[in-house]
Amino acid sequence: MPTSEAQAHHADFALHTLGWKAFQDLCAQVMEEELKTTVSVYREAQDGGQDAVFLAKSPDGLNVVGTVQCKFSSKREQRLRVSDITSELEHVEQLVAKKMAAVYYFITSMGVDADVGREVREHLFARGVTEPHVVGKEWLLGKIKGSPRLRALVPRVYGLGDLSTILDERCAAQTLALLGDHRKALNVYVPTTPHRAAVDILAKHKLVLLLGAPATGKFTLAAILAMMAVDKNELQVFKCDGPIELKQHWNPIDNKRLFWVDDAFGANLLMPEYVNAWIAFMPKLKTALDHGCHFILTSRTHIWNDAKPRLGSRNHPLLEQGSAVVDVGLLTQSEREQILYNHLKAGTQPSQWKAQIKDHLPQLSKEHNLLPELARRLGDKDYTGHIRNLPDDLLRFIAHPQDFLVQTFKELSVEQQAALTLVFLTRSRLPVNLLPEGEVNLVSTSYGVTKAQMTQALLQLTGSFVVRRSDGDKEYWAFWHPTFADAISAILSKRPDLIDVYVQGAALDTLLSEVVCEGAAPVRDAVVVPLSSSETLIERLLEAPDEKGANDQLFEFLNRRLPRNLVQKVLESAPGLLERQGERSRWFRLRRREDIQLRAMAHEMGLLNEEIRSATVAMLERGALYSLDASFVQDDRILSMFRPSELMHLTAGLLAKLDSEISQKIADCREEADPDSDIDSQFEEVADFLDYIRYLAEADEVFEEKHAELTSDLDRAKKEVEAEKSSEEAESSFFNSLPRAVQREQQGGRSVFSDIDE
Repeated sequence: MPTSEAQAHHADFALHTLGWKAFQDLCAQVMEEELKTTVSVYREAQDGGQDAVFLAKSPDGLNVVGTVQCKFSSKREQRLRVSDITSELEHVEQLVAKKMAAVYYFITSMGVDADVGREVREHLFARGVTEPHVVGKEWLLGKIKGSPRLRALVPRVYGLGDLSTILDERCAAQTLALLGDHRKALNVYVPTTPHRAAVDILAKHKLVLLLGAPATGKFTLAAILAMMAVDKNELQVFKCDGPIELKQHWNPIDNKRLFWVDDAFGANLLMPEYVNAWIAFMPKLKTALDHGCHFILTSRTHIWNDAKPRLGSRNHPLLEQGSAVVDVGLLTQSEREQILYNHLKAGTQPSQWKAQIKDHLPQLSKEHNLLPELARRLGDKDYTGHIRNLPDDLLRFIAHPQDFLVQTFKELSVEQQAALTLVFLTRSRLPVNLLPEGEVNLVSTSYGVTKAQMTQALLQLTGSFVVRRSDGDKEYWAFWHPTFADAISAILSKRPDLIDVYVQGAALDTLLSEVVCEGAAPVRDAVVVPLSSSETLIERLLEAPDEKGANDQLFEFLNRRLPRNLVQKVLESAPGLLERQGERSRWFRLRRREDIQLRAMAHEMGLLNEEIRSATVAMLERGALYSLDASFVQDDRILSMFRPSELMHLTAGLLAKLDSEISQKIADCREEADPDSDIDSQFEEVADFLDYIRYLAEADEVFEEKHAELTSDLDRAKKEVEAEKSSEEAESSFFNSLPRAVQREQQGGRSVFSDIDE
C-alpha cells in the first residue's frame, strides 16, 4: 500500500499540496503557455471560495475575451463532481452576458473522469459558453512534463514529483547530484522578483552574482537556474565550491558549460586565496563568456563588499558596475506571504499551533526580515519552542533570528550540543563513517559525553539541524544551513572553556579563515577569540608551515585579524616569518600583497632588518620599472620603507618611463589587440600604470602635460579597437528562451493563509 501511495504522489506532482494561491499561479503559467498570450489575474471569486478567475485575450487576435477558472482541493484522491461547478454557473452566465466567456477553461487540481467532464461541458454550453474546456490534474501533468519553459517558471514541480517522470535519465541524475538534500527546498519554492531578474541577467550577460545575507535562499535560486539549463538539455553544469575548484573543470574549448560557483569568495568570511584565484581567473572568465559559457556565483553581501575592492581593476565590469548582480533578499510582501504559507503548510507544526498563529501571519509577512530559511524554521516545531506570547514572540523570531537560534541550540541535550560543535570544528564536513579522533576527544572532554552518544545525537538531529551529504564516495555531516555555524560561533565566543577547545582543536586553516582576535577590527560572522585565549592562538599561528599558500593566509591574519601589539609579539617571537614568501600571481598588485603589507608594518615597529628592507625595496622598484606595477606609490606606509635617496631614484625612473616607453607600449597593445575579446583587459597594464603615477605627474607641469597626452592616446587606441569589433550577433543564451512570468494585478478578499491549518 505505501508503494502505490508513493507512486500516486509522484504521478500527480502532489498538486494537492500547493495551496489555493500557488495553484492559481500554476494555472496562470500553464495557460500562458497554452494560449501563447498574456493571462492576467483580475479578481478572486466573490464568494471567497477556492476559485479564481483569469482573463486572457483570444489566441486568434480578435477582441474576444476568454475566462479561466480554477478549483483547488487539498485532498489528493478527490475526483471532480458535477456539483462542484453548480455554485459557479451564475458567475458563468454573468461572464457570458459581458462577452467574457465565449472561451471558458475550468481547471482543477482534482482528477476528472470523462463522463463528469462531458456533463460539466454540457452545463457550460447551456449557459452560453461556445468553447468550454474542463481539465484536471492529468491534463496539468501532461503540460508540465512536456514543457521545460513551464518548469522554468514553476520550478517547484521539480521537488513535487519523481524527476525521472519529467527528465531523461541523464538529466535526472545530474539534477539530483546538483541538489542533494536541498531538493526538499523545491517543494516550497516561490519564484520571486530576484528569480526573474536572475533569469534576465543570465539571458543578457551569461553571468550573474547572487548576493544576500544568510537565509535569503541564494543556494536554492542558483540550483533552480542550474536545473533549467540541465532540463533544457543545453548546457553541462559544474557545481564548484569556490574558484579554486572551478579551475579543475575549466576547459577553454568547450562552450556548452554552466559553472555554478557557490560561496565564490568564502563561506562565512572572505578567503584571500579565493580573491587571488579570481584575480588570476578573470581574463579566462571574460573569454569563457565570449565563447558562450554561463556562470552563476553566490556570496554573502558583506563578503562581496570586502572582496570587491581587493579585486580592483581585475574585476569583471559587469560585477564591478553591478549590472550582473542580484540582491536575492529583496522580496515583495506577496512573495513573503507565499513563502511563509508554503513552509508552514509543508512543515511539522501541528494544526492546532498553526491555528493559533493564523491571524498573525498577514502581519508577519509584512516584515522585511522574513526570509526563506526563517520561514522554514517557523514551519519546524523543533525551532519554535520559545514562541508563546503572540504576536510579539513571532515578530522577535523574525527580527532577531540569531538570538532564537542560539537559544534553541542551548536547550538541546548536551550530547546534541556536542555533536553540533563537532560539525562546526570540521567546517560542516564531518566524516560520517570515521569521526576525526582529535576533534572527538576535545569535544568529548569539554562536554563530558562519549563518541557513541555524539554519533546517536547526529542521527537525532538529521533533517532539522544537520544533513548527510556526499562528495564522490565520501559521506559527511553538514549543517542544514550555513547560519548554524554563525550561531555555534556566537555560543563559543561567550564560553572561554569552549573557545580554548576551538582554538586548540580546529584545523589551522580553519583558524586562519574563521576567527578574529579581540582588539582587532571587527569581522562580521567571525569567531571572536578573547585576549585571555590569545597565548593559545599565537602558539597555533606559529605552527603554520613555510608554504606559499599557508604563508599568504598567515600574513593576511597578522595584517587584519590580530591587534597590533599581538602582531608585534608574534614577530618578536618568530622574526623569520618576515623572510617567508607567498604566492606570486602576476595579477596580484604589489600594493595588495600581504607579505609587503606585513613588512611595512614591521618597519613601523622597528622590527624589519636591513637585509629584508633593502630586498623589499629592490623588488618594489623592479615591479614598477619593469612590470609597470606602481600600485604601491599611493601607499604611504609602503613608501616609508624607502630611504630618501631610494625614493628619488624610483621617482626619476617612473617619470623617465612615462616620457620614453609608454607611447610604444600603447602602440604595441593597439597592434596586438583582439577586438572580439575584452578590450579594457588588453590595455589594463598600461592604463593602471598611468593611473598609479598620476599624482607624481601632477607635481611637474611638463610631466603632467605628457601624462594627459598619453592618457588621450590610450583612450583613442581603445576606441579604434572597439570599432573593429565583429558585427556578428552574440550567441543566444538558453535563458533568452524562457517566458516572462505572469503579472498579477492587486487582489483583495481571501487571505493566503485561509487554509493553513487544514
